[in-house]
Amino acid sequence: MHCKRPYRFAFLTFALGALFCSPAARAANDPTLEWKSLETPHFRISYYSGEAEVAQHVGEVGEAIHARLSPVLGWSPKEKTEIALFDQTDSANGITSGLPYNSIRLFLTAPDDMSPLGDIDDWYEDLLSHEYTHTLHIDNITGLPGFINGIIGKTFVPNQVQPRWILEGLAVLEESEQTSGGRLRSSQWQMYMRADVLENNIAPLDQFSNTPRRWPQGNIWYLYGSFFMKWIRQTYGEEAIRKMIADYGANIIPFGVNRAIRRATGRTFEDMYPAWIATLKRDFEAQAATIRARGIREGVRITHGGQTARHPRWIPGNAWDGYAGDLLYFRDDGHSTSGLYGQHIKRDARGNVTAAGEDKRELLIRTNEASAASFEPDGSVVFDSIDYTSNIFAFGELFEIKTGLKSPSGLEGHRKRLTHGFRASGPDVSPDGRRVVFSTNHRGTSYLQIADLSVDGELTNTHVLVKSNGSEQVYGAHWSPDNRHVAYSVWTRGGYRDIRFVDSSDGSFAEVTKDRAIDAGPSFSPDGAWLYFHSDRTGVSNVFAWEVATGRLKQITNVINGAYQPSISPDGKTLAYVGYTHTGFDLFAMPVNPEAAPDALPFVDARPTVHHDPPHQAFPITAYNPLHTLRPRTFSLQITPGNFGQAIIVGAAGGDIAGHHSILATLTTELERPEVQLDLGYNYGRFPFDLGMHAFRSISPHAGYSLGQNYKPAYVQEAVGIATGISYSLPGQFDGQSFSANYSAARLGVQYPSSTGHIDPYETPTYPGAGMLGTLSVGWGYSNAQRYLWSIGPEKGFSLNANLDFTNPALASDFSGFAASTSFATYATMPWLRHHSLGLHASGGTSGGNFPGRGPYFVGGFVDLPLYDTVRNILIQGGITMRGYPTVIEAGRNFALFNAEYRFPILNVDRGLSTLPIFFQRLSGNVFVDYGSAFDFAETAKFKTGTGAELWFDSLLGYVIGFTFRIGYAHGWASGGLDKVYFVAAVPF
Repeated sequence: MHCKRPYRFAFLTFALGALFCSPAARAANDPTLEWKSLETPHFRISYYSGEAEVAQHVGEVGEAIHARLSPVLGWSPKEKTEIALFDQTDSANGITSGLPYNSIRLFLTAPDDMSPLGDIDDWYEDLLSHEYTHTLHIDNITGLPGFINGIIGKTFVPNQVQPRWILEGLAVLEESEQTSGGRLRSSQWQMYMRADVLENNIAPLDQFSNTPRRWPQGNIWYLYGSFFMKWIRQTYGEEAIRKMIADYGANIIPFGVNRAIRRATGRTFEDMYPAWIATLKRDFEAQAATIRARGIREGVRITHGGQTARHPRWIPGNAWDGYAGDLLYFRDDGHSTSGLYGQHIKRDARGNVTAAGEDKRELLIRTNEASAASFEPDGSVVFDSIDYTSNIFAFGELFEIKTGLKSPSGLEGHRKRLTHGFRASGPDVSPDGRRVVFSTNHRGTSYLQIADLSVDGELTNTHVLVKSNGSEQVYGAHWSPDNRHVAYSVWTRGGYRDIRFVDSSDGSFAEVTKDRAIDAGPSFSPDGAWLYFHSDRTGVSNVFAWEVATGRLKQITNVINGAYQPSISPDGKTLAYVGYTHTGFDLFAMPVNPEAAPDALPFVDARPTVHHDPPHQAFPITAYNPLHTLRPRTFSLQITPGNFGQAIIVGAAGGDIAGHHSILATLTTELERPEVQLDLGYNYGRFPFDLGMHAFRSISPHAGYSLGQNYKPAYVQEAVGIATGISYSLPGQFDGQSFSANYSAARLGVQYPSSTGHIDPYETPTYPGAGMLGTLSVGWGYSNAQRYLWSIGPEKGFSLNANLDFTNPALASDFSGFAASTSFATYATMPWLRHHSLGLHASGGTSGGNFPGRGPYFVGGFVDLPLYDTVRNILIQGGITMRGYPTVIEAGRNFALFNAEYRFPILNVDRGLSTLPIFFQRLSGNVFVDYGSAFDFAETAKFKTGTGAELWFDSLLGYVIGFTFRIGYAHGWASGGLDKVYFVAAVPF
């Protein structure tokens, strides 16, 4: 069945009730927040309650960054750049756009413990240097694009349409050049590139010009782009990059990035690539030789999942049967459910790991993000995971699972939530089990908290253990075996990331380190004599040990890539740590004896001087005015096939930067019927639910009119009306529900192509209905379906949707009737080969009453669309069809449809054509069976079966738009069936 709204009237395209077509959106903002704006000479900063101090700092930093960056990039925007501050997520990020105006959205949360973003001297300076580089880059518009924009508004932004590695690489370069931190100074960033180079995993130019599935996925743009752009600047000078930006920004035809750089340097990116790679090889091989000269000391790799591994902890004997002495760690390998896994290992008497394998692990607790866990004395587990607060905010929270229990789906009901809205992470339970320490995040500052933990799993007496100054960050607190002291990592202003040793009785602390190395991941030896942590003081992150009694510092590992987050076995003989290869992070283990390890070398700080804080300025503050950014600033013109031939569509849209309001207007006229068709929409986002309103006038051809058996021409239906709807969601950790309700009222008019010569006196004419149609639509959806990075489609769980449309005179309608439908899909992973999966779908619907037209439902195959129209208009079809038949083979007031698909991967390609926006990701296969019918009466239903097979081509066009193209063959086994070969773009159900 095609995903069409009941009754197929244009005015119902706004209906939010059809959840299997368009899930209800969640309200984006807390409606209780009071917004304000602060204006500087070059920025307008919008923020809400409690963010005034951060907004002031961003304004001061922003002006300083503008003064430094504008000459470097050779551009200054004509209008103020709009900045909005958000503190509704525990992720560190920023988003920049040049359309329809220059805007930057900054998240206040600083980078997490293991983020390559964490090498900073001021998070907001780093973040804004990066994002404002984007603004100056993409706002550089001259020539014909600038002339057109001057007439119709900012529509053409050439520099935003190029490989992401150019955009992100330049921004990472400037975040590093304009501060004393930045990713290009990060030892972890260096590690990523060094491992690729030394382990023969160098990405070709076409691969990082698009979005590959290989590690580190989208981060590859930032990684390769920053190193490449740095080399170009060093080789050809700052002026070359300015010339490239200016040349590309003056061209109306996109994708000519090699042409632009050749005009600036005389060489294309393809010409430069080999020389750049040769430079990387030379530099990293020399660095590796220096490391080897000091003697390699590293562990045995005990996991091989790659991607993300974090926070190894040794499992006590009373936690889970069969796991005594094994490791618990967070794993997200892109192939399976992420969470806390138990990894079986065997060790000899000296602490060497003698056996471990990928088949000897089990998902014990499902989590999201890089969760950390800690054990209570009785074997219960306290851990952190993302969950929702107020149905809006996805924050880190603490949970507890009692000893012996497992939670691989996250829906078993075993886990107890300990915090609500705390934004908590990194819990560690005291040796006596009575207290827990953790960090919390608020308005860009994090705090070391301590709380009492009752036997019933309740947190009480929660308070700050060590006071944080503004913007300080705390990470990874761990208790000492003496039950009194706590060690944790802290970032302080000036780029310091150090280890502190805290007395939990009064919060007093000693600084184990105080330098601009990245020192983190502390943990104690079982006797409390040594404090282990990782540090990049040698230029590469290694494990070090600090003797508590004497202050001696020993270097435990000496690796080429990196070693992080050490954890010592209960017998003190084995060190487990997080290591790295070109596939990502994994667990490593080795025997440990700190007394025999060499002394740590003195730290040499080679970083540039930190910028002094910009001078304080008293910027004016006003109430937030959404009109500054809400008004439409751009207008679109599109010529596309319509209902009666070619249609001309003129559009305008706007939305304020805070997300409170959005408007949309389109004017359509068709060349064969030059009548005005209007579509006006408005959405309001400051309620606990989303509210939308819609007004329209449309005309469309319909069937169902006849003056006799042999004269059944199409007629034209006009719809003029309004619609309004609300949507609300209840997101959970691993599942979610959504609700919607929509009311529409429309006047239906009919234009009949009458012809008295065709009247049949022996037949009763059939006239379509006209009049007022008032419809109430409600919908509900639920899903716990799972898919992974390497999945073809969902592989686990199920989704369920139900919708009801109802019309009655009580709803200001001349009609009375209903339409109800439901859809269910379930998925199962096949046990024999990875990512082979079975998808099953069933849907059905019924309707009744005197609706205009024949009925709302039909079944049939895909719509045949030209490839050009598919790509240009991004016409991606749904995956719920009955293949092997025409698009409409059966229609009626009822329908039932069943689909079964066996999906399997064939080949991962991840290659493209140089820097061109054409990229082929992978080839997959699908064998299917479809069975269904649409009918007016059950006894006359003609159920039909279609079978066939498809090849799926996952592709990326225009650098960012994903298409799954299907080449398929289907055979319809019943009357009307076809032997059909088709090519479509469609998503799996």
